[in-house]
Amino acid sequence: MSAPIGNSLYRLPALASRYMAERGWTQGQEEDDDGRVCLTGALRLCSPVPGDYYIAREVFRHWEHAEVWNDTEGRTAEEVVWYLAATQITNYELSVVFGPQWHEITTLVRAICGLTQQQMADLAAAHTVASRSEQIRADLAFSIAWGAALRARQAHVSAATASAVWEAAWDATEELVLTPNEGYMAAPARGAIRNSALALCTRHLIGTDKYTQEHYDLITGPWRKVVGPLHTDDTQPLHTDDTQPLHTDDTQHA
Repeated sequence: MSAPIGNSLYRLPALASRYMAERGWTQGQEEDDDGRVCLTGALRLCSPVPGDYYIAREVFRHWEHAEVWNDTEGRTAEEVVWYLAATQITNYELSVVFGPQWHEITTLVRAICGLTQQQMADLAAAHTVASRSEQIRADLAFSIAWGAALRARQAHVSAATASAVWEAAWDATEELVLTPNEGYMAAPARGAIRNSALALCTRHLIGTDKYTQEHYDLITGPWRKVVGPLHTDDTQPLHTDDTQPLHTDDTQHA
């Protein structure tokens, strides 16, 4: 089978297995005071690319071999070390867990972990402008876009896939270190990230359940304006201060 982007995810379980064999295994926490690690702790500490831990963790949760499996009474270190050594994260597995946009979702999670403080501030500002209630038409359009994407997801994307995408993207923001003075930007920046994850999860559904390209462009506008395209087929982003309403037909079906 072909290996994922940069091959790092494919090799990660084997690296985690060797690390655990050397440092020791634990339960109930990612790493104890003696340096022993659980399965997800080993994945975190061995991830060579920022963000890969969050992707790998969702794959192991899909396999039902993550935190709960590690902490099950009667589990042994040998079992966990062996399972990690025998496992590879392939492109196929990523597509099963994250859907048809698995490549772009992996790229998004990695990009989240690499955001600068300036990008976080710019994302927060762009998201606030795109959805602020003072601009009634923009706010209504944004709500319509969000609702359309959610309806498309609920109709066509499994709950497990949507959860995996959101968990990986949302938790990747934990990598971002904010000072107390910068804390104000966390919520709106995370909002832009949440919207980007939803949009990628549903991009292949544009044209179904009244979910349009216009909806997609609106909810991805902040990320695309600040960071860049989410998908290779993305065109220039919608201006996030554009207050033009969506088509009347969409408004009627909101």
